[in-house]
Amino acid sequence: MLLEALYNPDLLEKLDPDGIIEVFEATTEILKQEPPYVKLNYFEGEAVFAGDTHGDFSTTKYIIKKFLTNKTEQYLIFLGDYIDREPEPEGSLYNLLYLCLLKINIPDRVFLLKGNHEAHYSVFCYPYAFDRELIEIFGNFGIKIHRAAVSLFKEMPLMIKTTNGVIASHAGFPLHGQEINDKSRQDLIIDILWSDADISPMFRGFGIPKFTEDQLIHFLKTYNASCFIRGHDYNVAGKSIYSNRCITVFTCRRYSSIAGIKIARVDLAKKINDAAGVILEEISPSFDTLL
Repeated sequence: MLLEALYNPDLLEKLDPDGIIEVFEATTEILKQEPPYVKLNYFEGEAVFAGDTHGDFSTTKYIIKKFLTNKTEQYLIFLGDYIDREPEPEGSLYNLLYLCLLKINIPDRVFLLKGNHEAHYSVFCYPYAFDRELIEIFGNFGIKIHRAAVSLFKEMPLMIKTTNGVIASHAGFPLHGQEINDKSRQDLIIDILWSDADISPMFRGFGIPKFTEDQLIHFLKTYNASCFIRGHDYNVAGKSIYSNRCITVFTCRRYSSIAGIKIARVDLAKKINDAAGVILEEISPSFDTLL
């Protein structure tokens, strides 16, 4: 049934609680093999970056359907925040489940980065409702499912880099020169999964940093990269900032009126010098194509 659900994801709603845990555990074992900082060592094809999906199961199905039917060799990279704030009932669960199913079946072409909502186990995230939602759906068994999900979250990598100069994470990058060598170290989680650009009006609380253009340029130079792709902040989504070196993408219907529903596409055969080499694509101008 799981392989069939890859092409008919609505079948996931028939999966029993034990089956859900099995999917989470199988994905966890795959993610354990990936380092905190993934290097995408491909010189041809296309990398597709999806921003925060936040339980938008319909949008995720749309993206994956395009991916599965595309004849071009593509690598699909999700930038975190798969749960919470879902625009449809039980969206967080099935959004995460479908991404896991995709990772299990195509592990070398699909990458699931960690977002700040997936790092709630380390740095408190508000609102975080995934644990309560699972209990509402499954009763006390939801606690066991959530425990399996947290084990999965802990193994998600923090950053990814292409061979042609693009580096990506959920939000930011190490602001103090730290090596990206731990998936759950709190200082890395705060810098990489929580920080915002200092030109953004977003305020997430005291202790959450903002990065400057100079810090970004220094980081890119240190990591031999030329463009940074991120999610996390709908205020600057769909825009190129910091001398055309940073692009933010959001990919969730809940924020479509503010940020659109966008993905970023990168031709891996071409050298990327700045954000001008990244294609921002509005994947659906209306809700009707997704529902």
